[in-house]
Formats: sequence, C-alpha cells, structure tokens
Amino acid sequence: MNDASANPHGFDLGAELYGRLRGPVPEQALRWVEAETGDSVVSQRALEGGSSSAVHRLTLRATNGAERLVVLRRYVLDWVLDEPWAPGNEALVLGLISSAHSTLAAPELLAADLGGEQVGSPAVLMSALQGDVVWHPADVESWLRRLAEALPTIHALPVSPRLSDWAPYPPADSSLPPRWTRYRSAWETAIGCYYGLRPAGDRVFLHRDYHPGNVLWTGGTITGVVDWVSSCAGPPEEDVAHCRANLAIHLGQDSADRFLQIWQNLTGRPQYDPFYDLTSVLSFDTETPDPGLDEFVAAAAARLG
Repeated sequence: MNDASANPHGFDLGAELYGRLRGPVPEQALRWVEAETGDSVVSQRALEGGSSSAVHRLTLRATNGAERLVVLRRYVLDWVLDEPWAPGNEALVLGLISSAHSTLAAPELLAADLGGEQVGSPAVLMSALQGDVVWHPADVESWLRRLAEALPTIHALPVSPRLSDWAPYPPADSSLPPRWTRYRSAWETAIGCYYGLRPAGDRVFLHRDYHPGNVLWTGGTITGVVDWVSSCAGPPEEDVAHCRANLAIHLGQDSADRFLQIWQNLTGRPQYDPFYDLTSVLSFDTETPDPGLDEFVAAAAARLG
C-alpha cells in the first residue's frame, strides 16, 4: 500500500534524523490534510524506505464513515534548499501522468503546499497504491521480466516541455575511486565518462529513480510505481542503468544483465552503451564497501573497452 517499509539499503539514519523522517506528523500538517480533503485523519504510519524525505501513510475517514489511504511526503531536510524545484517537480509529474490516461499505475496528486506555508515544510499529498515492495522474489525470471516490461510504458508517456532535461548526477564522493575497490581503473573510467562527451540518445519520459524499491507488487503483478520526485526527460538507458545497478547490488551481476537482455528484446534495441551504467553509479553512496557495485562498475568498464 505505497509501503516501502522494507529497507534493503540498510540506511543508518541516526536518532536525530530518524526522528525527523519517521516521527509523528505535526498537527499543523494533519490539519492541512484535513482541510484539503474534507476528511479526518484517524491514523498514520511512517514509511521506512527512503532517507531524503518524511513519508507517511495516513488513514482518512469521511463523514459517512468511509475510509481511504493517502500518502503525505514532507520535504523536511535541508537538501531541499539546494533543490527547491523538487516538490514542484513531483507535483508536476504526478499531474502529467494522470492527464496522460496511461495504463501505468502511479499515485494521484491530491494537494500540494510547495512553499510549505501551510504545512511548515514543502509537502505533496497523493493517493496510496496497493502492493508491497519485493526485493527477493521466488521467481526471479518472471520478476525481472515484469520490471523490464514496465519501462516502455513509462517511456511512452508524453514528454512535456515543462520537464527538465536529464544529466548525470555529479559524483557523490570527491574521493572517488572508493578506497575499497578492487577495480580502481574501472572507477576511473566511470569518472572519465562523466566528464566526457555524452552519447546521442532519445528524449523520453524518465522515472529517473527506477528500481525495485519504487515498484509495488500484488502477487506476481506490478500494481504501482512510486517516487517520481526526480523525473525528467532523457535517454531510456538512464532508467535501465539505474535499475541495473540496484539489481547488481542486491541480486548480482547476472540479474542485472538478464534485466538488460529482456529490455533489449522488448524494445528491439540491440545496442546498449555502458556509459549509462558507469555514470549512474557515481552518485551512489560508496562509503561502505559494496562488492556488487564494484563488480558492476568493472563489468561496465570492460564492455566500454
């Protein structure tokens, strides 16, 4: 139910940060939700998946007793001061998806306080979706196929001129390559790709953070894709690469490669530039040694060569 409660990345938020992200929703924010929806908030639950914003699932009750679930995201951390466009971009993207009348299941935008005047911090209120996050499926092949099949639907959404253009995120760590890597030259190749020329590519609607942690399942069926904060327009390979990196970290290189193969077969794209793999990983947290990520970078650099 829009519930990324599993925390596969193992974020250690610390007590102060955990309180800001997972603590109770302030009364000021709850009153805003009630004013916007006309319903009463009767319960709340913090969703555990991420570490960049406070996300709570709220149960609303109408005057006739009917209940429904919504999700409130509050941008409570200082990073939003450097990226003030983020709340508005999420609201924009959810509206674009809704107006496209796509078969894609995404949250519906219900209300937004982009400046935080009413809530106390920028906030977006959206509908809740059914389903759960799955990282370790019983049938990996079917799971990978469904993950790959969702991408063409996302990429077929109309590209609004209001969407920003994709660009690789800058390296997260100025000390790259990471000290623990076994493949220093591969990481140096990745850094060279970031500062070098980008390959020519299509300009499609991108999720920009597509990976299993943002996909909801019921049984073996995808019932929703969430977390559209960073969506933009750019080459479809960017979404493929970001998902591949996450798959390599959690399930190994074979799963990442199989995902790519399925996507290529679905889309008829026999060529895939490892530039996207190499530039995608530079924004990942490399403080803790990660053998899966290391192998992924090495494999991408080898393909580039």
